Amino acid sequence: MATTPALTPALADALADFFSRLSEESRRRRFLGPQPKLTSRDLAFLTEVDQRRHVAIVALDGAGAIVGVARYAAWAAEPERADMAVAVVDEWHGHGLGTALGDLLVTQARASGLAALTGSTLAFNSPAKALLKRLGFRPKGISSGVADYELAFAPS
Repeated sequence: MATTPALTPALADALADFFSRLSEESRRRRFLGPQPKLTSRDLAFLTEVDQRRHVAIVALDGAGAIVGVARYAAWAAEPERADMAVAVVDEWHGHGLGTALGDLLVTQARASGLAALTGSTLAFNSPAKALLKRLGFRPKGISSGVADYELAFAPS
């Protein structure tokens, strides 16, 4: 596996292929509900990142296909905070790829001066909750079946 520091619009087709390889359950867990397809608007949002307020990194397999994506996007109302998400194709689950991508993203967020990262997952999504805890996130509460987590960074 190799990582690239940025997901760019040039990778939109590769990202669409990645999404198509996620199971229905993985899509539901990543998007907190049904997500049968990515629209052109979704693809634009997911690939047009500035690597400052909206950061995305990918993991590629030996053939160059995207097998994992991790990102954070700053909150509009509180730009010093950002929401983080990770997705890994099903055949790569359980191999530490989500943790590796999450570690890279947390390191980048900390270095960028963010005050905190947040993460939300379905309350029954034990693997995602375990990942967030491994990365140092603390539970903040559960509402409407969604568990919220936060990783606050100490001021530098």
